[in-house]
Amino acid sequence: MSFTAHLEYLFHITCSECKFYWTYASMAKNFDIEKRDFHCPNCGQKNRIKLEDEINV
Repeated sequence: MSFTAHLEYLFHITCSECKFYWTYASMAKNFDIEKRDFHCPNCGQKNRIKLEDEINV
């Protein structure tokens, strides 16, 4: 018997207005987070996401 796993893509978002930090998860590798508007769950600010470069460790 073996374990099973699913890959999840997490976006770490910071509101430009109140600096609230939250995450958004997607199971789709090709999900384009920059194509839609989001609302900050803290202050309600509506805006688009600008995806930064990947962090290489």
